[in-house]
Amino acid sequence: MTEFQTKIQEAFQQAQAKATTRMKELEQEARKVLETLGDRAQAELKVFLEFAQKGSREQMLVLGIELEKLGKRLQELAAKSVPKEPPTTPSQPN
Repeated sequence: MTEFQTKIQEAFQQAQAKATTRMKELEQEARKVLETLGDRAQAELKVFLEFAQKGSREQMLVLGIELEKLGKRLQELAAKSVPKEPPTTPSQPN
């Protein structure tokens, strides 16, 4: 029986060693994946921030153009609404 117990213990130790080795491999792979995902997330955040800044500049440009158009239109309307002086006609003596 003792020989049987020894074989069981050896098999258990071998299985435990294999499991420990595999666990360490999986842990290393998981760390690499998390590191890669972290790097990708940071890169995407940077892209989103740049896009937001660029979008804001473009929006300001469009707003500026529209304000300029509005200003010109208001000037045109103001010029048209200025009352023209009535024509001066010479008085006719009766």
